[in-house]
Amino acid sequence: MYIKEVLFILELKKITLADRPLFESYLSRPDQRGSECAFTNLFVWQDCYGIYWTVVHDFLVIKVKRNEVDFFLQPFGGKDEDLPKLFAEIKEYHEGKPFEIHGIYDDGKERLAKAFPEMEFIEDRDNWDYVYLREKLASLSGRKYHGKKNHYNAFKKEYPDYVYEPIGPDNYEECKAFGDEWCEKRVGEDESLRCEQCAIHEAIDNFEALGLRGGTIRVNGKIEAFSFGKKINDDTAVLHVEKANPDIRGIYAAINKEFAEHAWGDVVYLNREEDMGHEGLRTAKESYHPEFMIKKYSSVFK
Repeated sequence: MYIKEVLFILELKKITLADRPLFESYLSRPDQRGSECAFTNLFVWQDCYGIYWTVVHDFLVIKVKRNEVDFFLQPFGGKDEDLPKLFAEIKEYHEGKPFEIHGIYDDGKERLAKAFPEMEFIEDRDNWDYVYLREKLASLSGRKYHGKKNHYNAFKKEYPDYVYEPIGPDNYEECKAFGDEWCEKRVGEDESLRCEQCAIHEAIDNFEALGLRGGTIRVNGKIEAFSFGKKINDDTAVLHVEKANPDIRGIYAAINKEFAEHAWGDVVYLNREEDMGHEGLRTAKESYHPEFMIKKYSSVFK
């Protein structure tokens, strides 16, 4: 007698700090260096981007809503032979309608293509991650970095008494205040900065629990730049936020170099995330000469 396999509708839930060990058991792997593999990103942006999750058939399943579009990230973990079963359940969740998958890495693309030969993949260039050698960002040595080194040296010359200090309990509130000031000045041109403001607060309010590292630069006693990020596996850290006062020449070069030098001596690569299609941001990230890009693709499962 034939017994039809029962499908279980996905039961998605919000992310809590207590979920971090489970997420990292799926995401903190040597071959995974993408920004989606940072628990911090998923946790601090969940309210803005409607991020929910579950584990089914030993896959970590993450659903996101961005720009009014619902999609799933590539599935993490699980066995290749169980992918059809997983996707059948996701489709059932979508009431039998097609659904989108974003943030597909090269290995995920290969995996999905084997399971579903009919799937088509589209390059998502705006969301490719820029990955750099930490040593190069920390030293700014060599002809490629001559311009950056000049900016850094000009900053040091003009502000010889500047101070670099780690982010910690003594300056959490100052960092949040600086982030608020930076975002408020620009939110009229970019409403998404409201979300970034909330994400910065969420990150700093849970700094130690998230396992973050951060650095600041003080000029004349006042925080004028900060950056923070998270180590995601043995050789890679993802840098989530970098803010600086653009009226101070060379301070972006300074916080970039100082943070790479002082906070990340135990990693090889620094992932500075995507440019989101912003021309100015793309130019800035390319000017630091990434060692490689983490390509990402999207697809529609029909």
